[in-house]
Amino acid sequence: MKISLYLSIFALSLLTSCALFTPVSDSSSAPSSVKGEGKQRQVAVDMAVSLKGTKYKKAGSKPSTGFDCSGFTSYVLNRSGVEVPRTSRDQESAAQLKKLSHLKPGDLVFFRSNKTSSVFHVAMVVENSRDGLVVAHSTSSRGVIVENINKSSYWTKKYWTGGSPY
Repeated sequence: MKISLYLSIFALSLLTSCALFTPVSDSSSAPSSVKGEGKQRQVAVDMAVSLKGTKYKKAGSKPSTGFDCSGFTSYVLNRSGVEVPRTSRDQESAAQLKKLSHLKPGDLVFFRSNKTSSVFHVAMVVENSRDGLVVAHSTSSRGVIVENINKSSYWTKKYWTGGSPY
């Protein structure tokens, strides 16, 4: 009798204690718009990285013939379900600008010769960490590459703004 009473009390305390815990939220409980954006970002980054080695072509916008910088970013984003304009200047105008330290994979980085000049180049963020800003972009000298621009004496001096196309 005492054993069954103890078992009943134990079972009741287990049920009660489980009801007190709030489950840790995971991506499956996130709003669908957040999950969709995260998926689009990952698709875009994966596609951008997969195009590494594609040659550069002035005004190019297809992997079969080559890309310029904005042709590359517009190709990747549009095929990932995010509509963006074709040129780097228009992509910057359409983006939700944010601090460079807050850029996430799939966001864009815009380059200028100096703080007040026009945008001349765009790249897609692959990773943003303490180690630097890793981007995928199409350069006139090397085609589509993935590099840490914080370790480039050329690019480090030229990126001024960044933003989200999502």
